[in-house]
Amino acid sequence: MVAASFLSAACVVFRTVGFSGADIRNLVNEAAIMSVRKGHSKIYQQDIVDVLDKQLLEGMGVLLTEEEQQKCEENVSLEKKRLLAVHEAGHIVLAHLFPLFDWHAFSQLLPGGKETAISVFYPREDMMDQGYTTFGYMKMQMVVSHGGRCAERLVLGNDITDGGSDDLEKITKIAREMVISPQNAKLGLTALTRRYKWDDPYVIPANVTLEESELFTRELIRYIEETEELAIEGLRDNMHILDMIVKELLEKSRITGLEVEEMMKGLSPVMFEDFVKPYQINVNEEGELPHYDNLRYQPVDVYPAPLHRC
Repeated sequence: MVAASFLSAACVVFRTVGFSGADIRNLVNEAAIMSVRKGHSKIYQQDIVDVLDKQLLEGMGVLLTEEEQQKCEENVSLEKKRLLAVHEAGHIVLAHLFPLFDWHAFSQLLPGGKETAISVFYPREDMMDQGYTTFGYMKMQMVVSHGGRCAERLVLGNDITDGGSDDLEKITKIAREMVISPQNAKLGLTALTRRYKWDDPYVIPANVTLEESELFTRELIRYIEETEELAIEGLRDNMHILDMIVKELLEKSRITGLEVEEMMKGLSPVMFEDFVKPYQINVNEEGELPHYDNLRYQPVDVYPAPLHRC
């Protein structure tokens, strides 16, 4: 069996990062088997994508047959399905408003028969190659993570569900890393050690004063509130796109990143400015290295802690 001539490598390259030659061979073999089951004489791009989706959902333990999936969808009310669609569409819209955000593979409602949804993103290749995460990249991750709850607030009002609890855990974890980042002008130069793990919500920074601990909390809340405000503004400016994605999810229960990109081309989206600013130095260029004259030392903004009564 041969592959169809109109296969687009760009559609699957992000989903096969790190694959060995044997992995690629197994992928093509499974795609060939799936193609035969569909009655095709060639391997089409959708066959490869379907195999990648199948492998992903199998690994997550949420893969069901088409009959089981259809039965589960019939048991869920339209109101609950609309709520899931609104929540997931919020993440999708914000992710596509950043020019250089993670590559969006697909989003699907009720992937395992539960009243849940899933969106699959693959990290940018340059972020994986450099081996570290930038401050702006973490900020983009927080904005997109706010998308579900913010979309619920804009569409359904303030009486939102607790379906975004996982998002809040992710947001808080990233905010902690931003607070201790060297780019944080207030706490970046303070030596903060970790008692256990920063993603433990019951752990406070060790070996710091009470004043520094309170400053840590203020900075944590500031980052969360700032990114939430950006998320709300981005969704409010692009409500027409949010509505179309919700409609698509309600009709098909699934949408791919490529479909979202095509949809947004004719809708004039109000894009975000990418927070990730690559800093590159041309080693072949003669002269002095670039420098910034406006950099100044900023002392840590610590004030005496208020008295606490036991």
